[in-house]
Amino acid sequence: MLTNERPPGFQLPHGLADLFFEHAEAKARVERLLEETFSRWGYTRIVLPTFEYAETLSTEASPRLVDEMYRFFDRDGHSLALRPDMTVSTARVVGTKLYDHALPLRFYYAGNVFRHVETQAGHRREFTQAGVELIGAATPEADAEVVALTIHALQALRLREFQVNLGQVGYLRGLLCEADDGNGALRNLEQAIERKNPLALERYLEEMNLPEDTRRAIRAIPTLAGDEAVLDEAERLATNTASREAIERLRAVYGILRVEGVAEHVILDLGEVRAMGYYTGVAYHAYAAGLGFPICSGGRYDHLASHFGADLPAIGFALGIERVLLLSEPQVDIAPHLVMCACAHPACRALATEARDAGLRVEVDVLGRTGEDLAAYARQQGAHRVLLCDDGGGYRLIEGDRERSVSPEGVREEMPSWLR
Repeated sequence: MLTNERPPGFQLPHGLADLFFEHAEAKARVERLLEETFSRWGYTRIVLPTFEYAETLSTEASPRLVDEMYRFFDRDGHSLALRPDMTVSTARVVGTKLYDHALPLRFYYAGNVFRHVETQAGHRREFTQAGVELIGAATPEADAEVVALTIHALQALRLREFQVNLGQVGYLRGLLCEADDGNGALRNLEQAIERKNPLALERYLEEMNLPEDTRRAIRAIPTLAGDEAVLDEAERLATNTASREAIERLRAVYGILRVEGVAEHVILDLGEVRAMGYYTGVAYHAYAAGLGFPICSGGRYDHLASHFGADLPAIGFALGIERVLLLSEPQVDIAPHLVMCACAHPACRALATEARDAGLRVEVDVLGRTGEDLAAYARQQGAHRVLLCDDGGGYRLIEGDRERSVSPEGVREEMPSWLR
């Protein structure tokens, strides 16, 4: 039954949040730092729609992600959904509109996504993702570029202690390439490995008709974490060409990361199999000290674009802005550099324009306040200075408890110092 009653207290739906003042500026600053970093690596912005057909957004998504999507119907009865991530939409754009463009394509994005999840610290139902997609390159160099860019992005945000757990989805899938995946056997194994649950892992292995050497290799996966010795052991346990090639690919990527000088932040972890349903090769999560869940994730997804057009290899990662802010919210200053009286004289208005052009945050009063009333307002705003017009064509400048007369020329000379 429809009702015109307003929600009690005008509260937001569960899992949403309003941001304003310093918190809003801190979030914007994190986004700007990431966008600047992505741009310096040759990535260009892509802007994607907030909702699409639900069938499109469900393409190769895991059952869990499909279940978390917000769905609704348009007036024509089409099933739509709010985007739960940016990757599928980017693949759609590439597959339908950019399939004949020079490769590789490098895109970055920053925007809100929506998932119906249980909310807690760092988990909202509307949250902001920033990330990149590198499309049209299937090389270890492409994998290493995206992982290295992830690390540089986290460094740009001044996160002091973090690590990237770098795995290879292709290793487990290679071991099981000839196995029957009936009843979601692969996904069951992935969940058991993810949870490091040996009892569940053994139970699922017993349900599958696998050779003993394959079972042995899969049992070891949750323990294969560390340095390059992990790769040697995984290669020794590999049972076929596909699993050995997966390890060689990961070895090549790690070697490039060493050359890039970022391998110190990387832990090789073959148990890092958590991924969207579309991941096919290297996959990783980044973790930071003080947070019990990942701040970003990424991986290779080589066949997603083929659902929309050309079959193009791709790799990307996405970072949760709100999660970063839990760890390191930038200190921001949103207070005006200068509050000015609303003098009608053209020279006064021109001075305000000059101050803004010089980079100052300037408020011109619009409520007719003068003298102490305007100074009191400026103090409430945390303003650094107040400029009052006097009858002789000059100004009175208030800085803290100090007040002095200053000419228009004197204001112009002092402006550059006010930015410091």
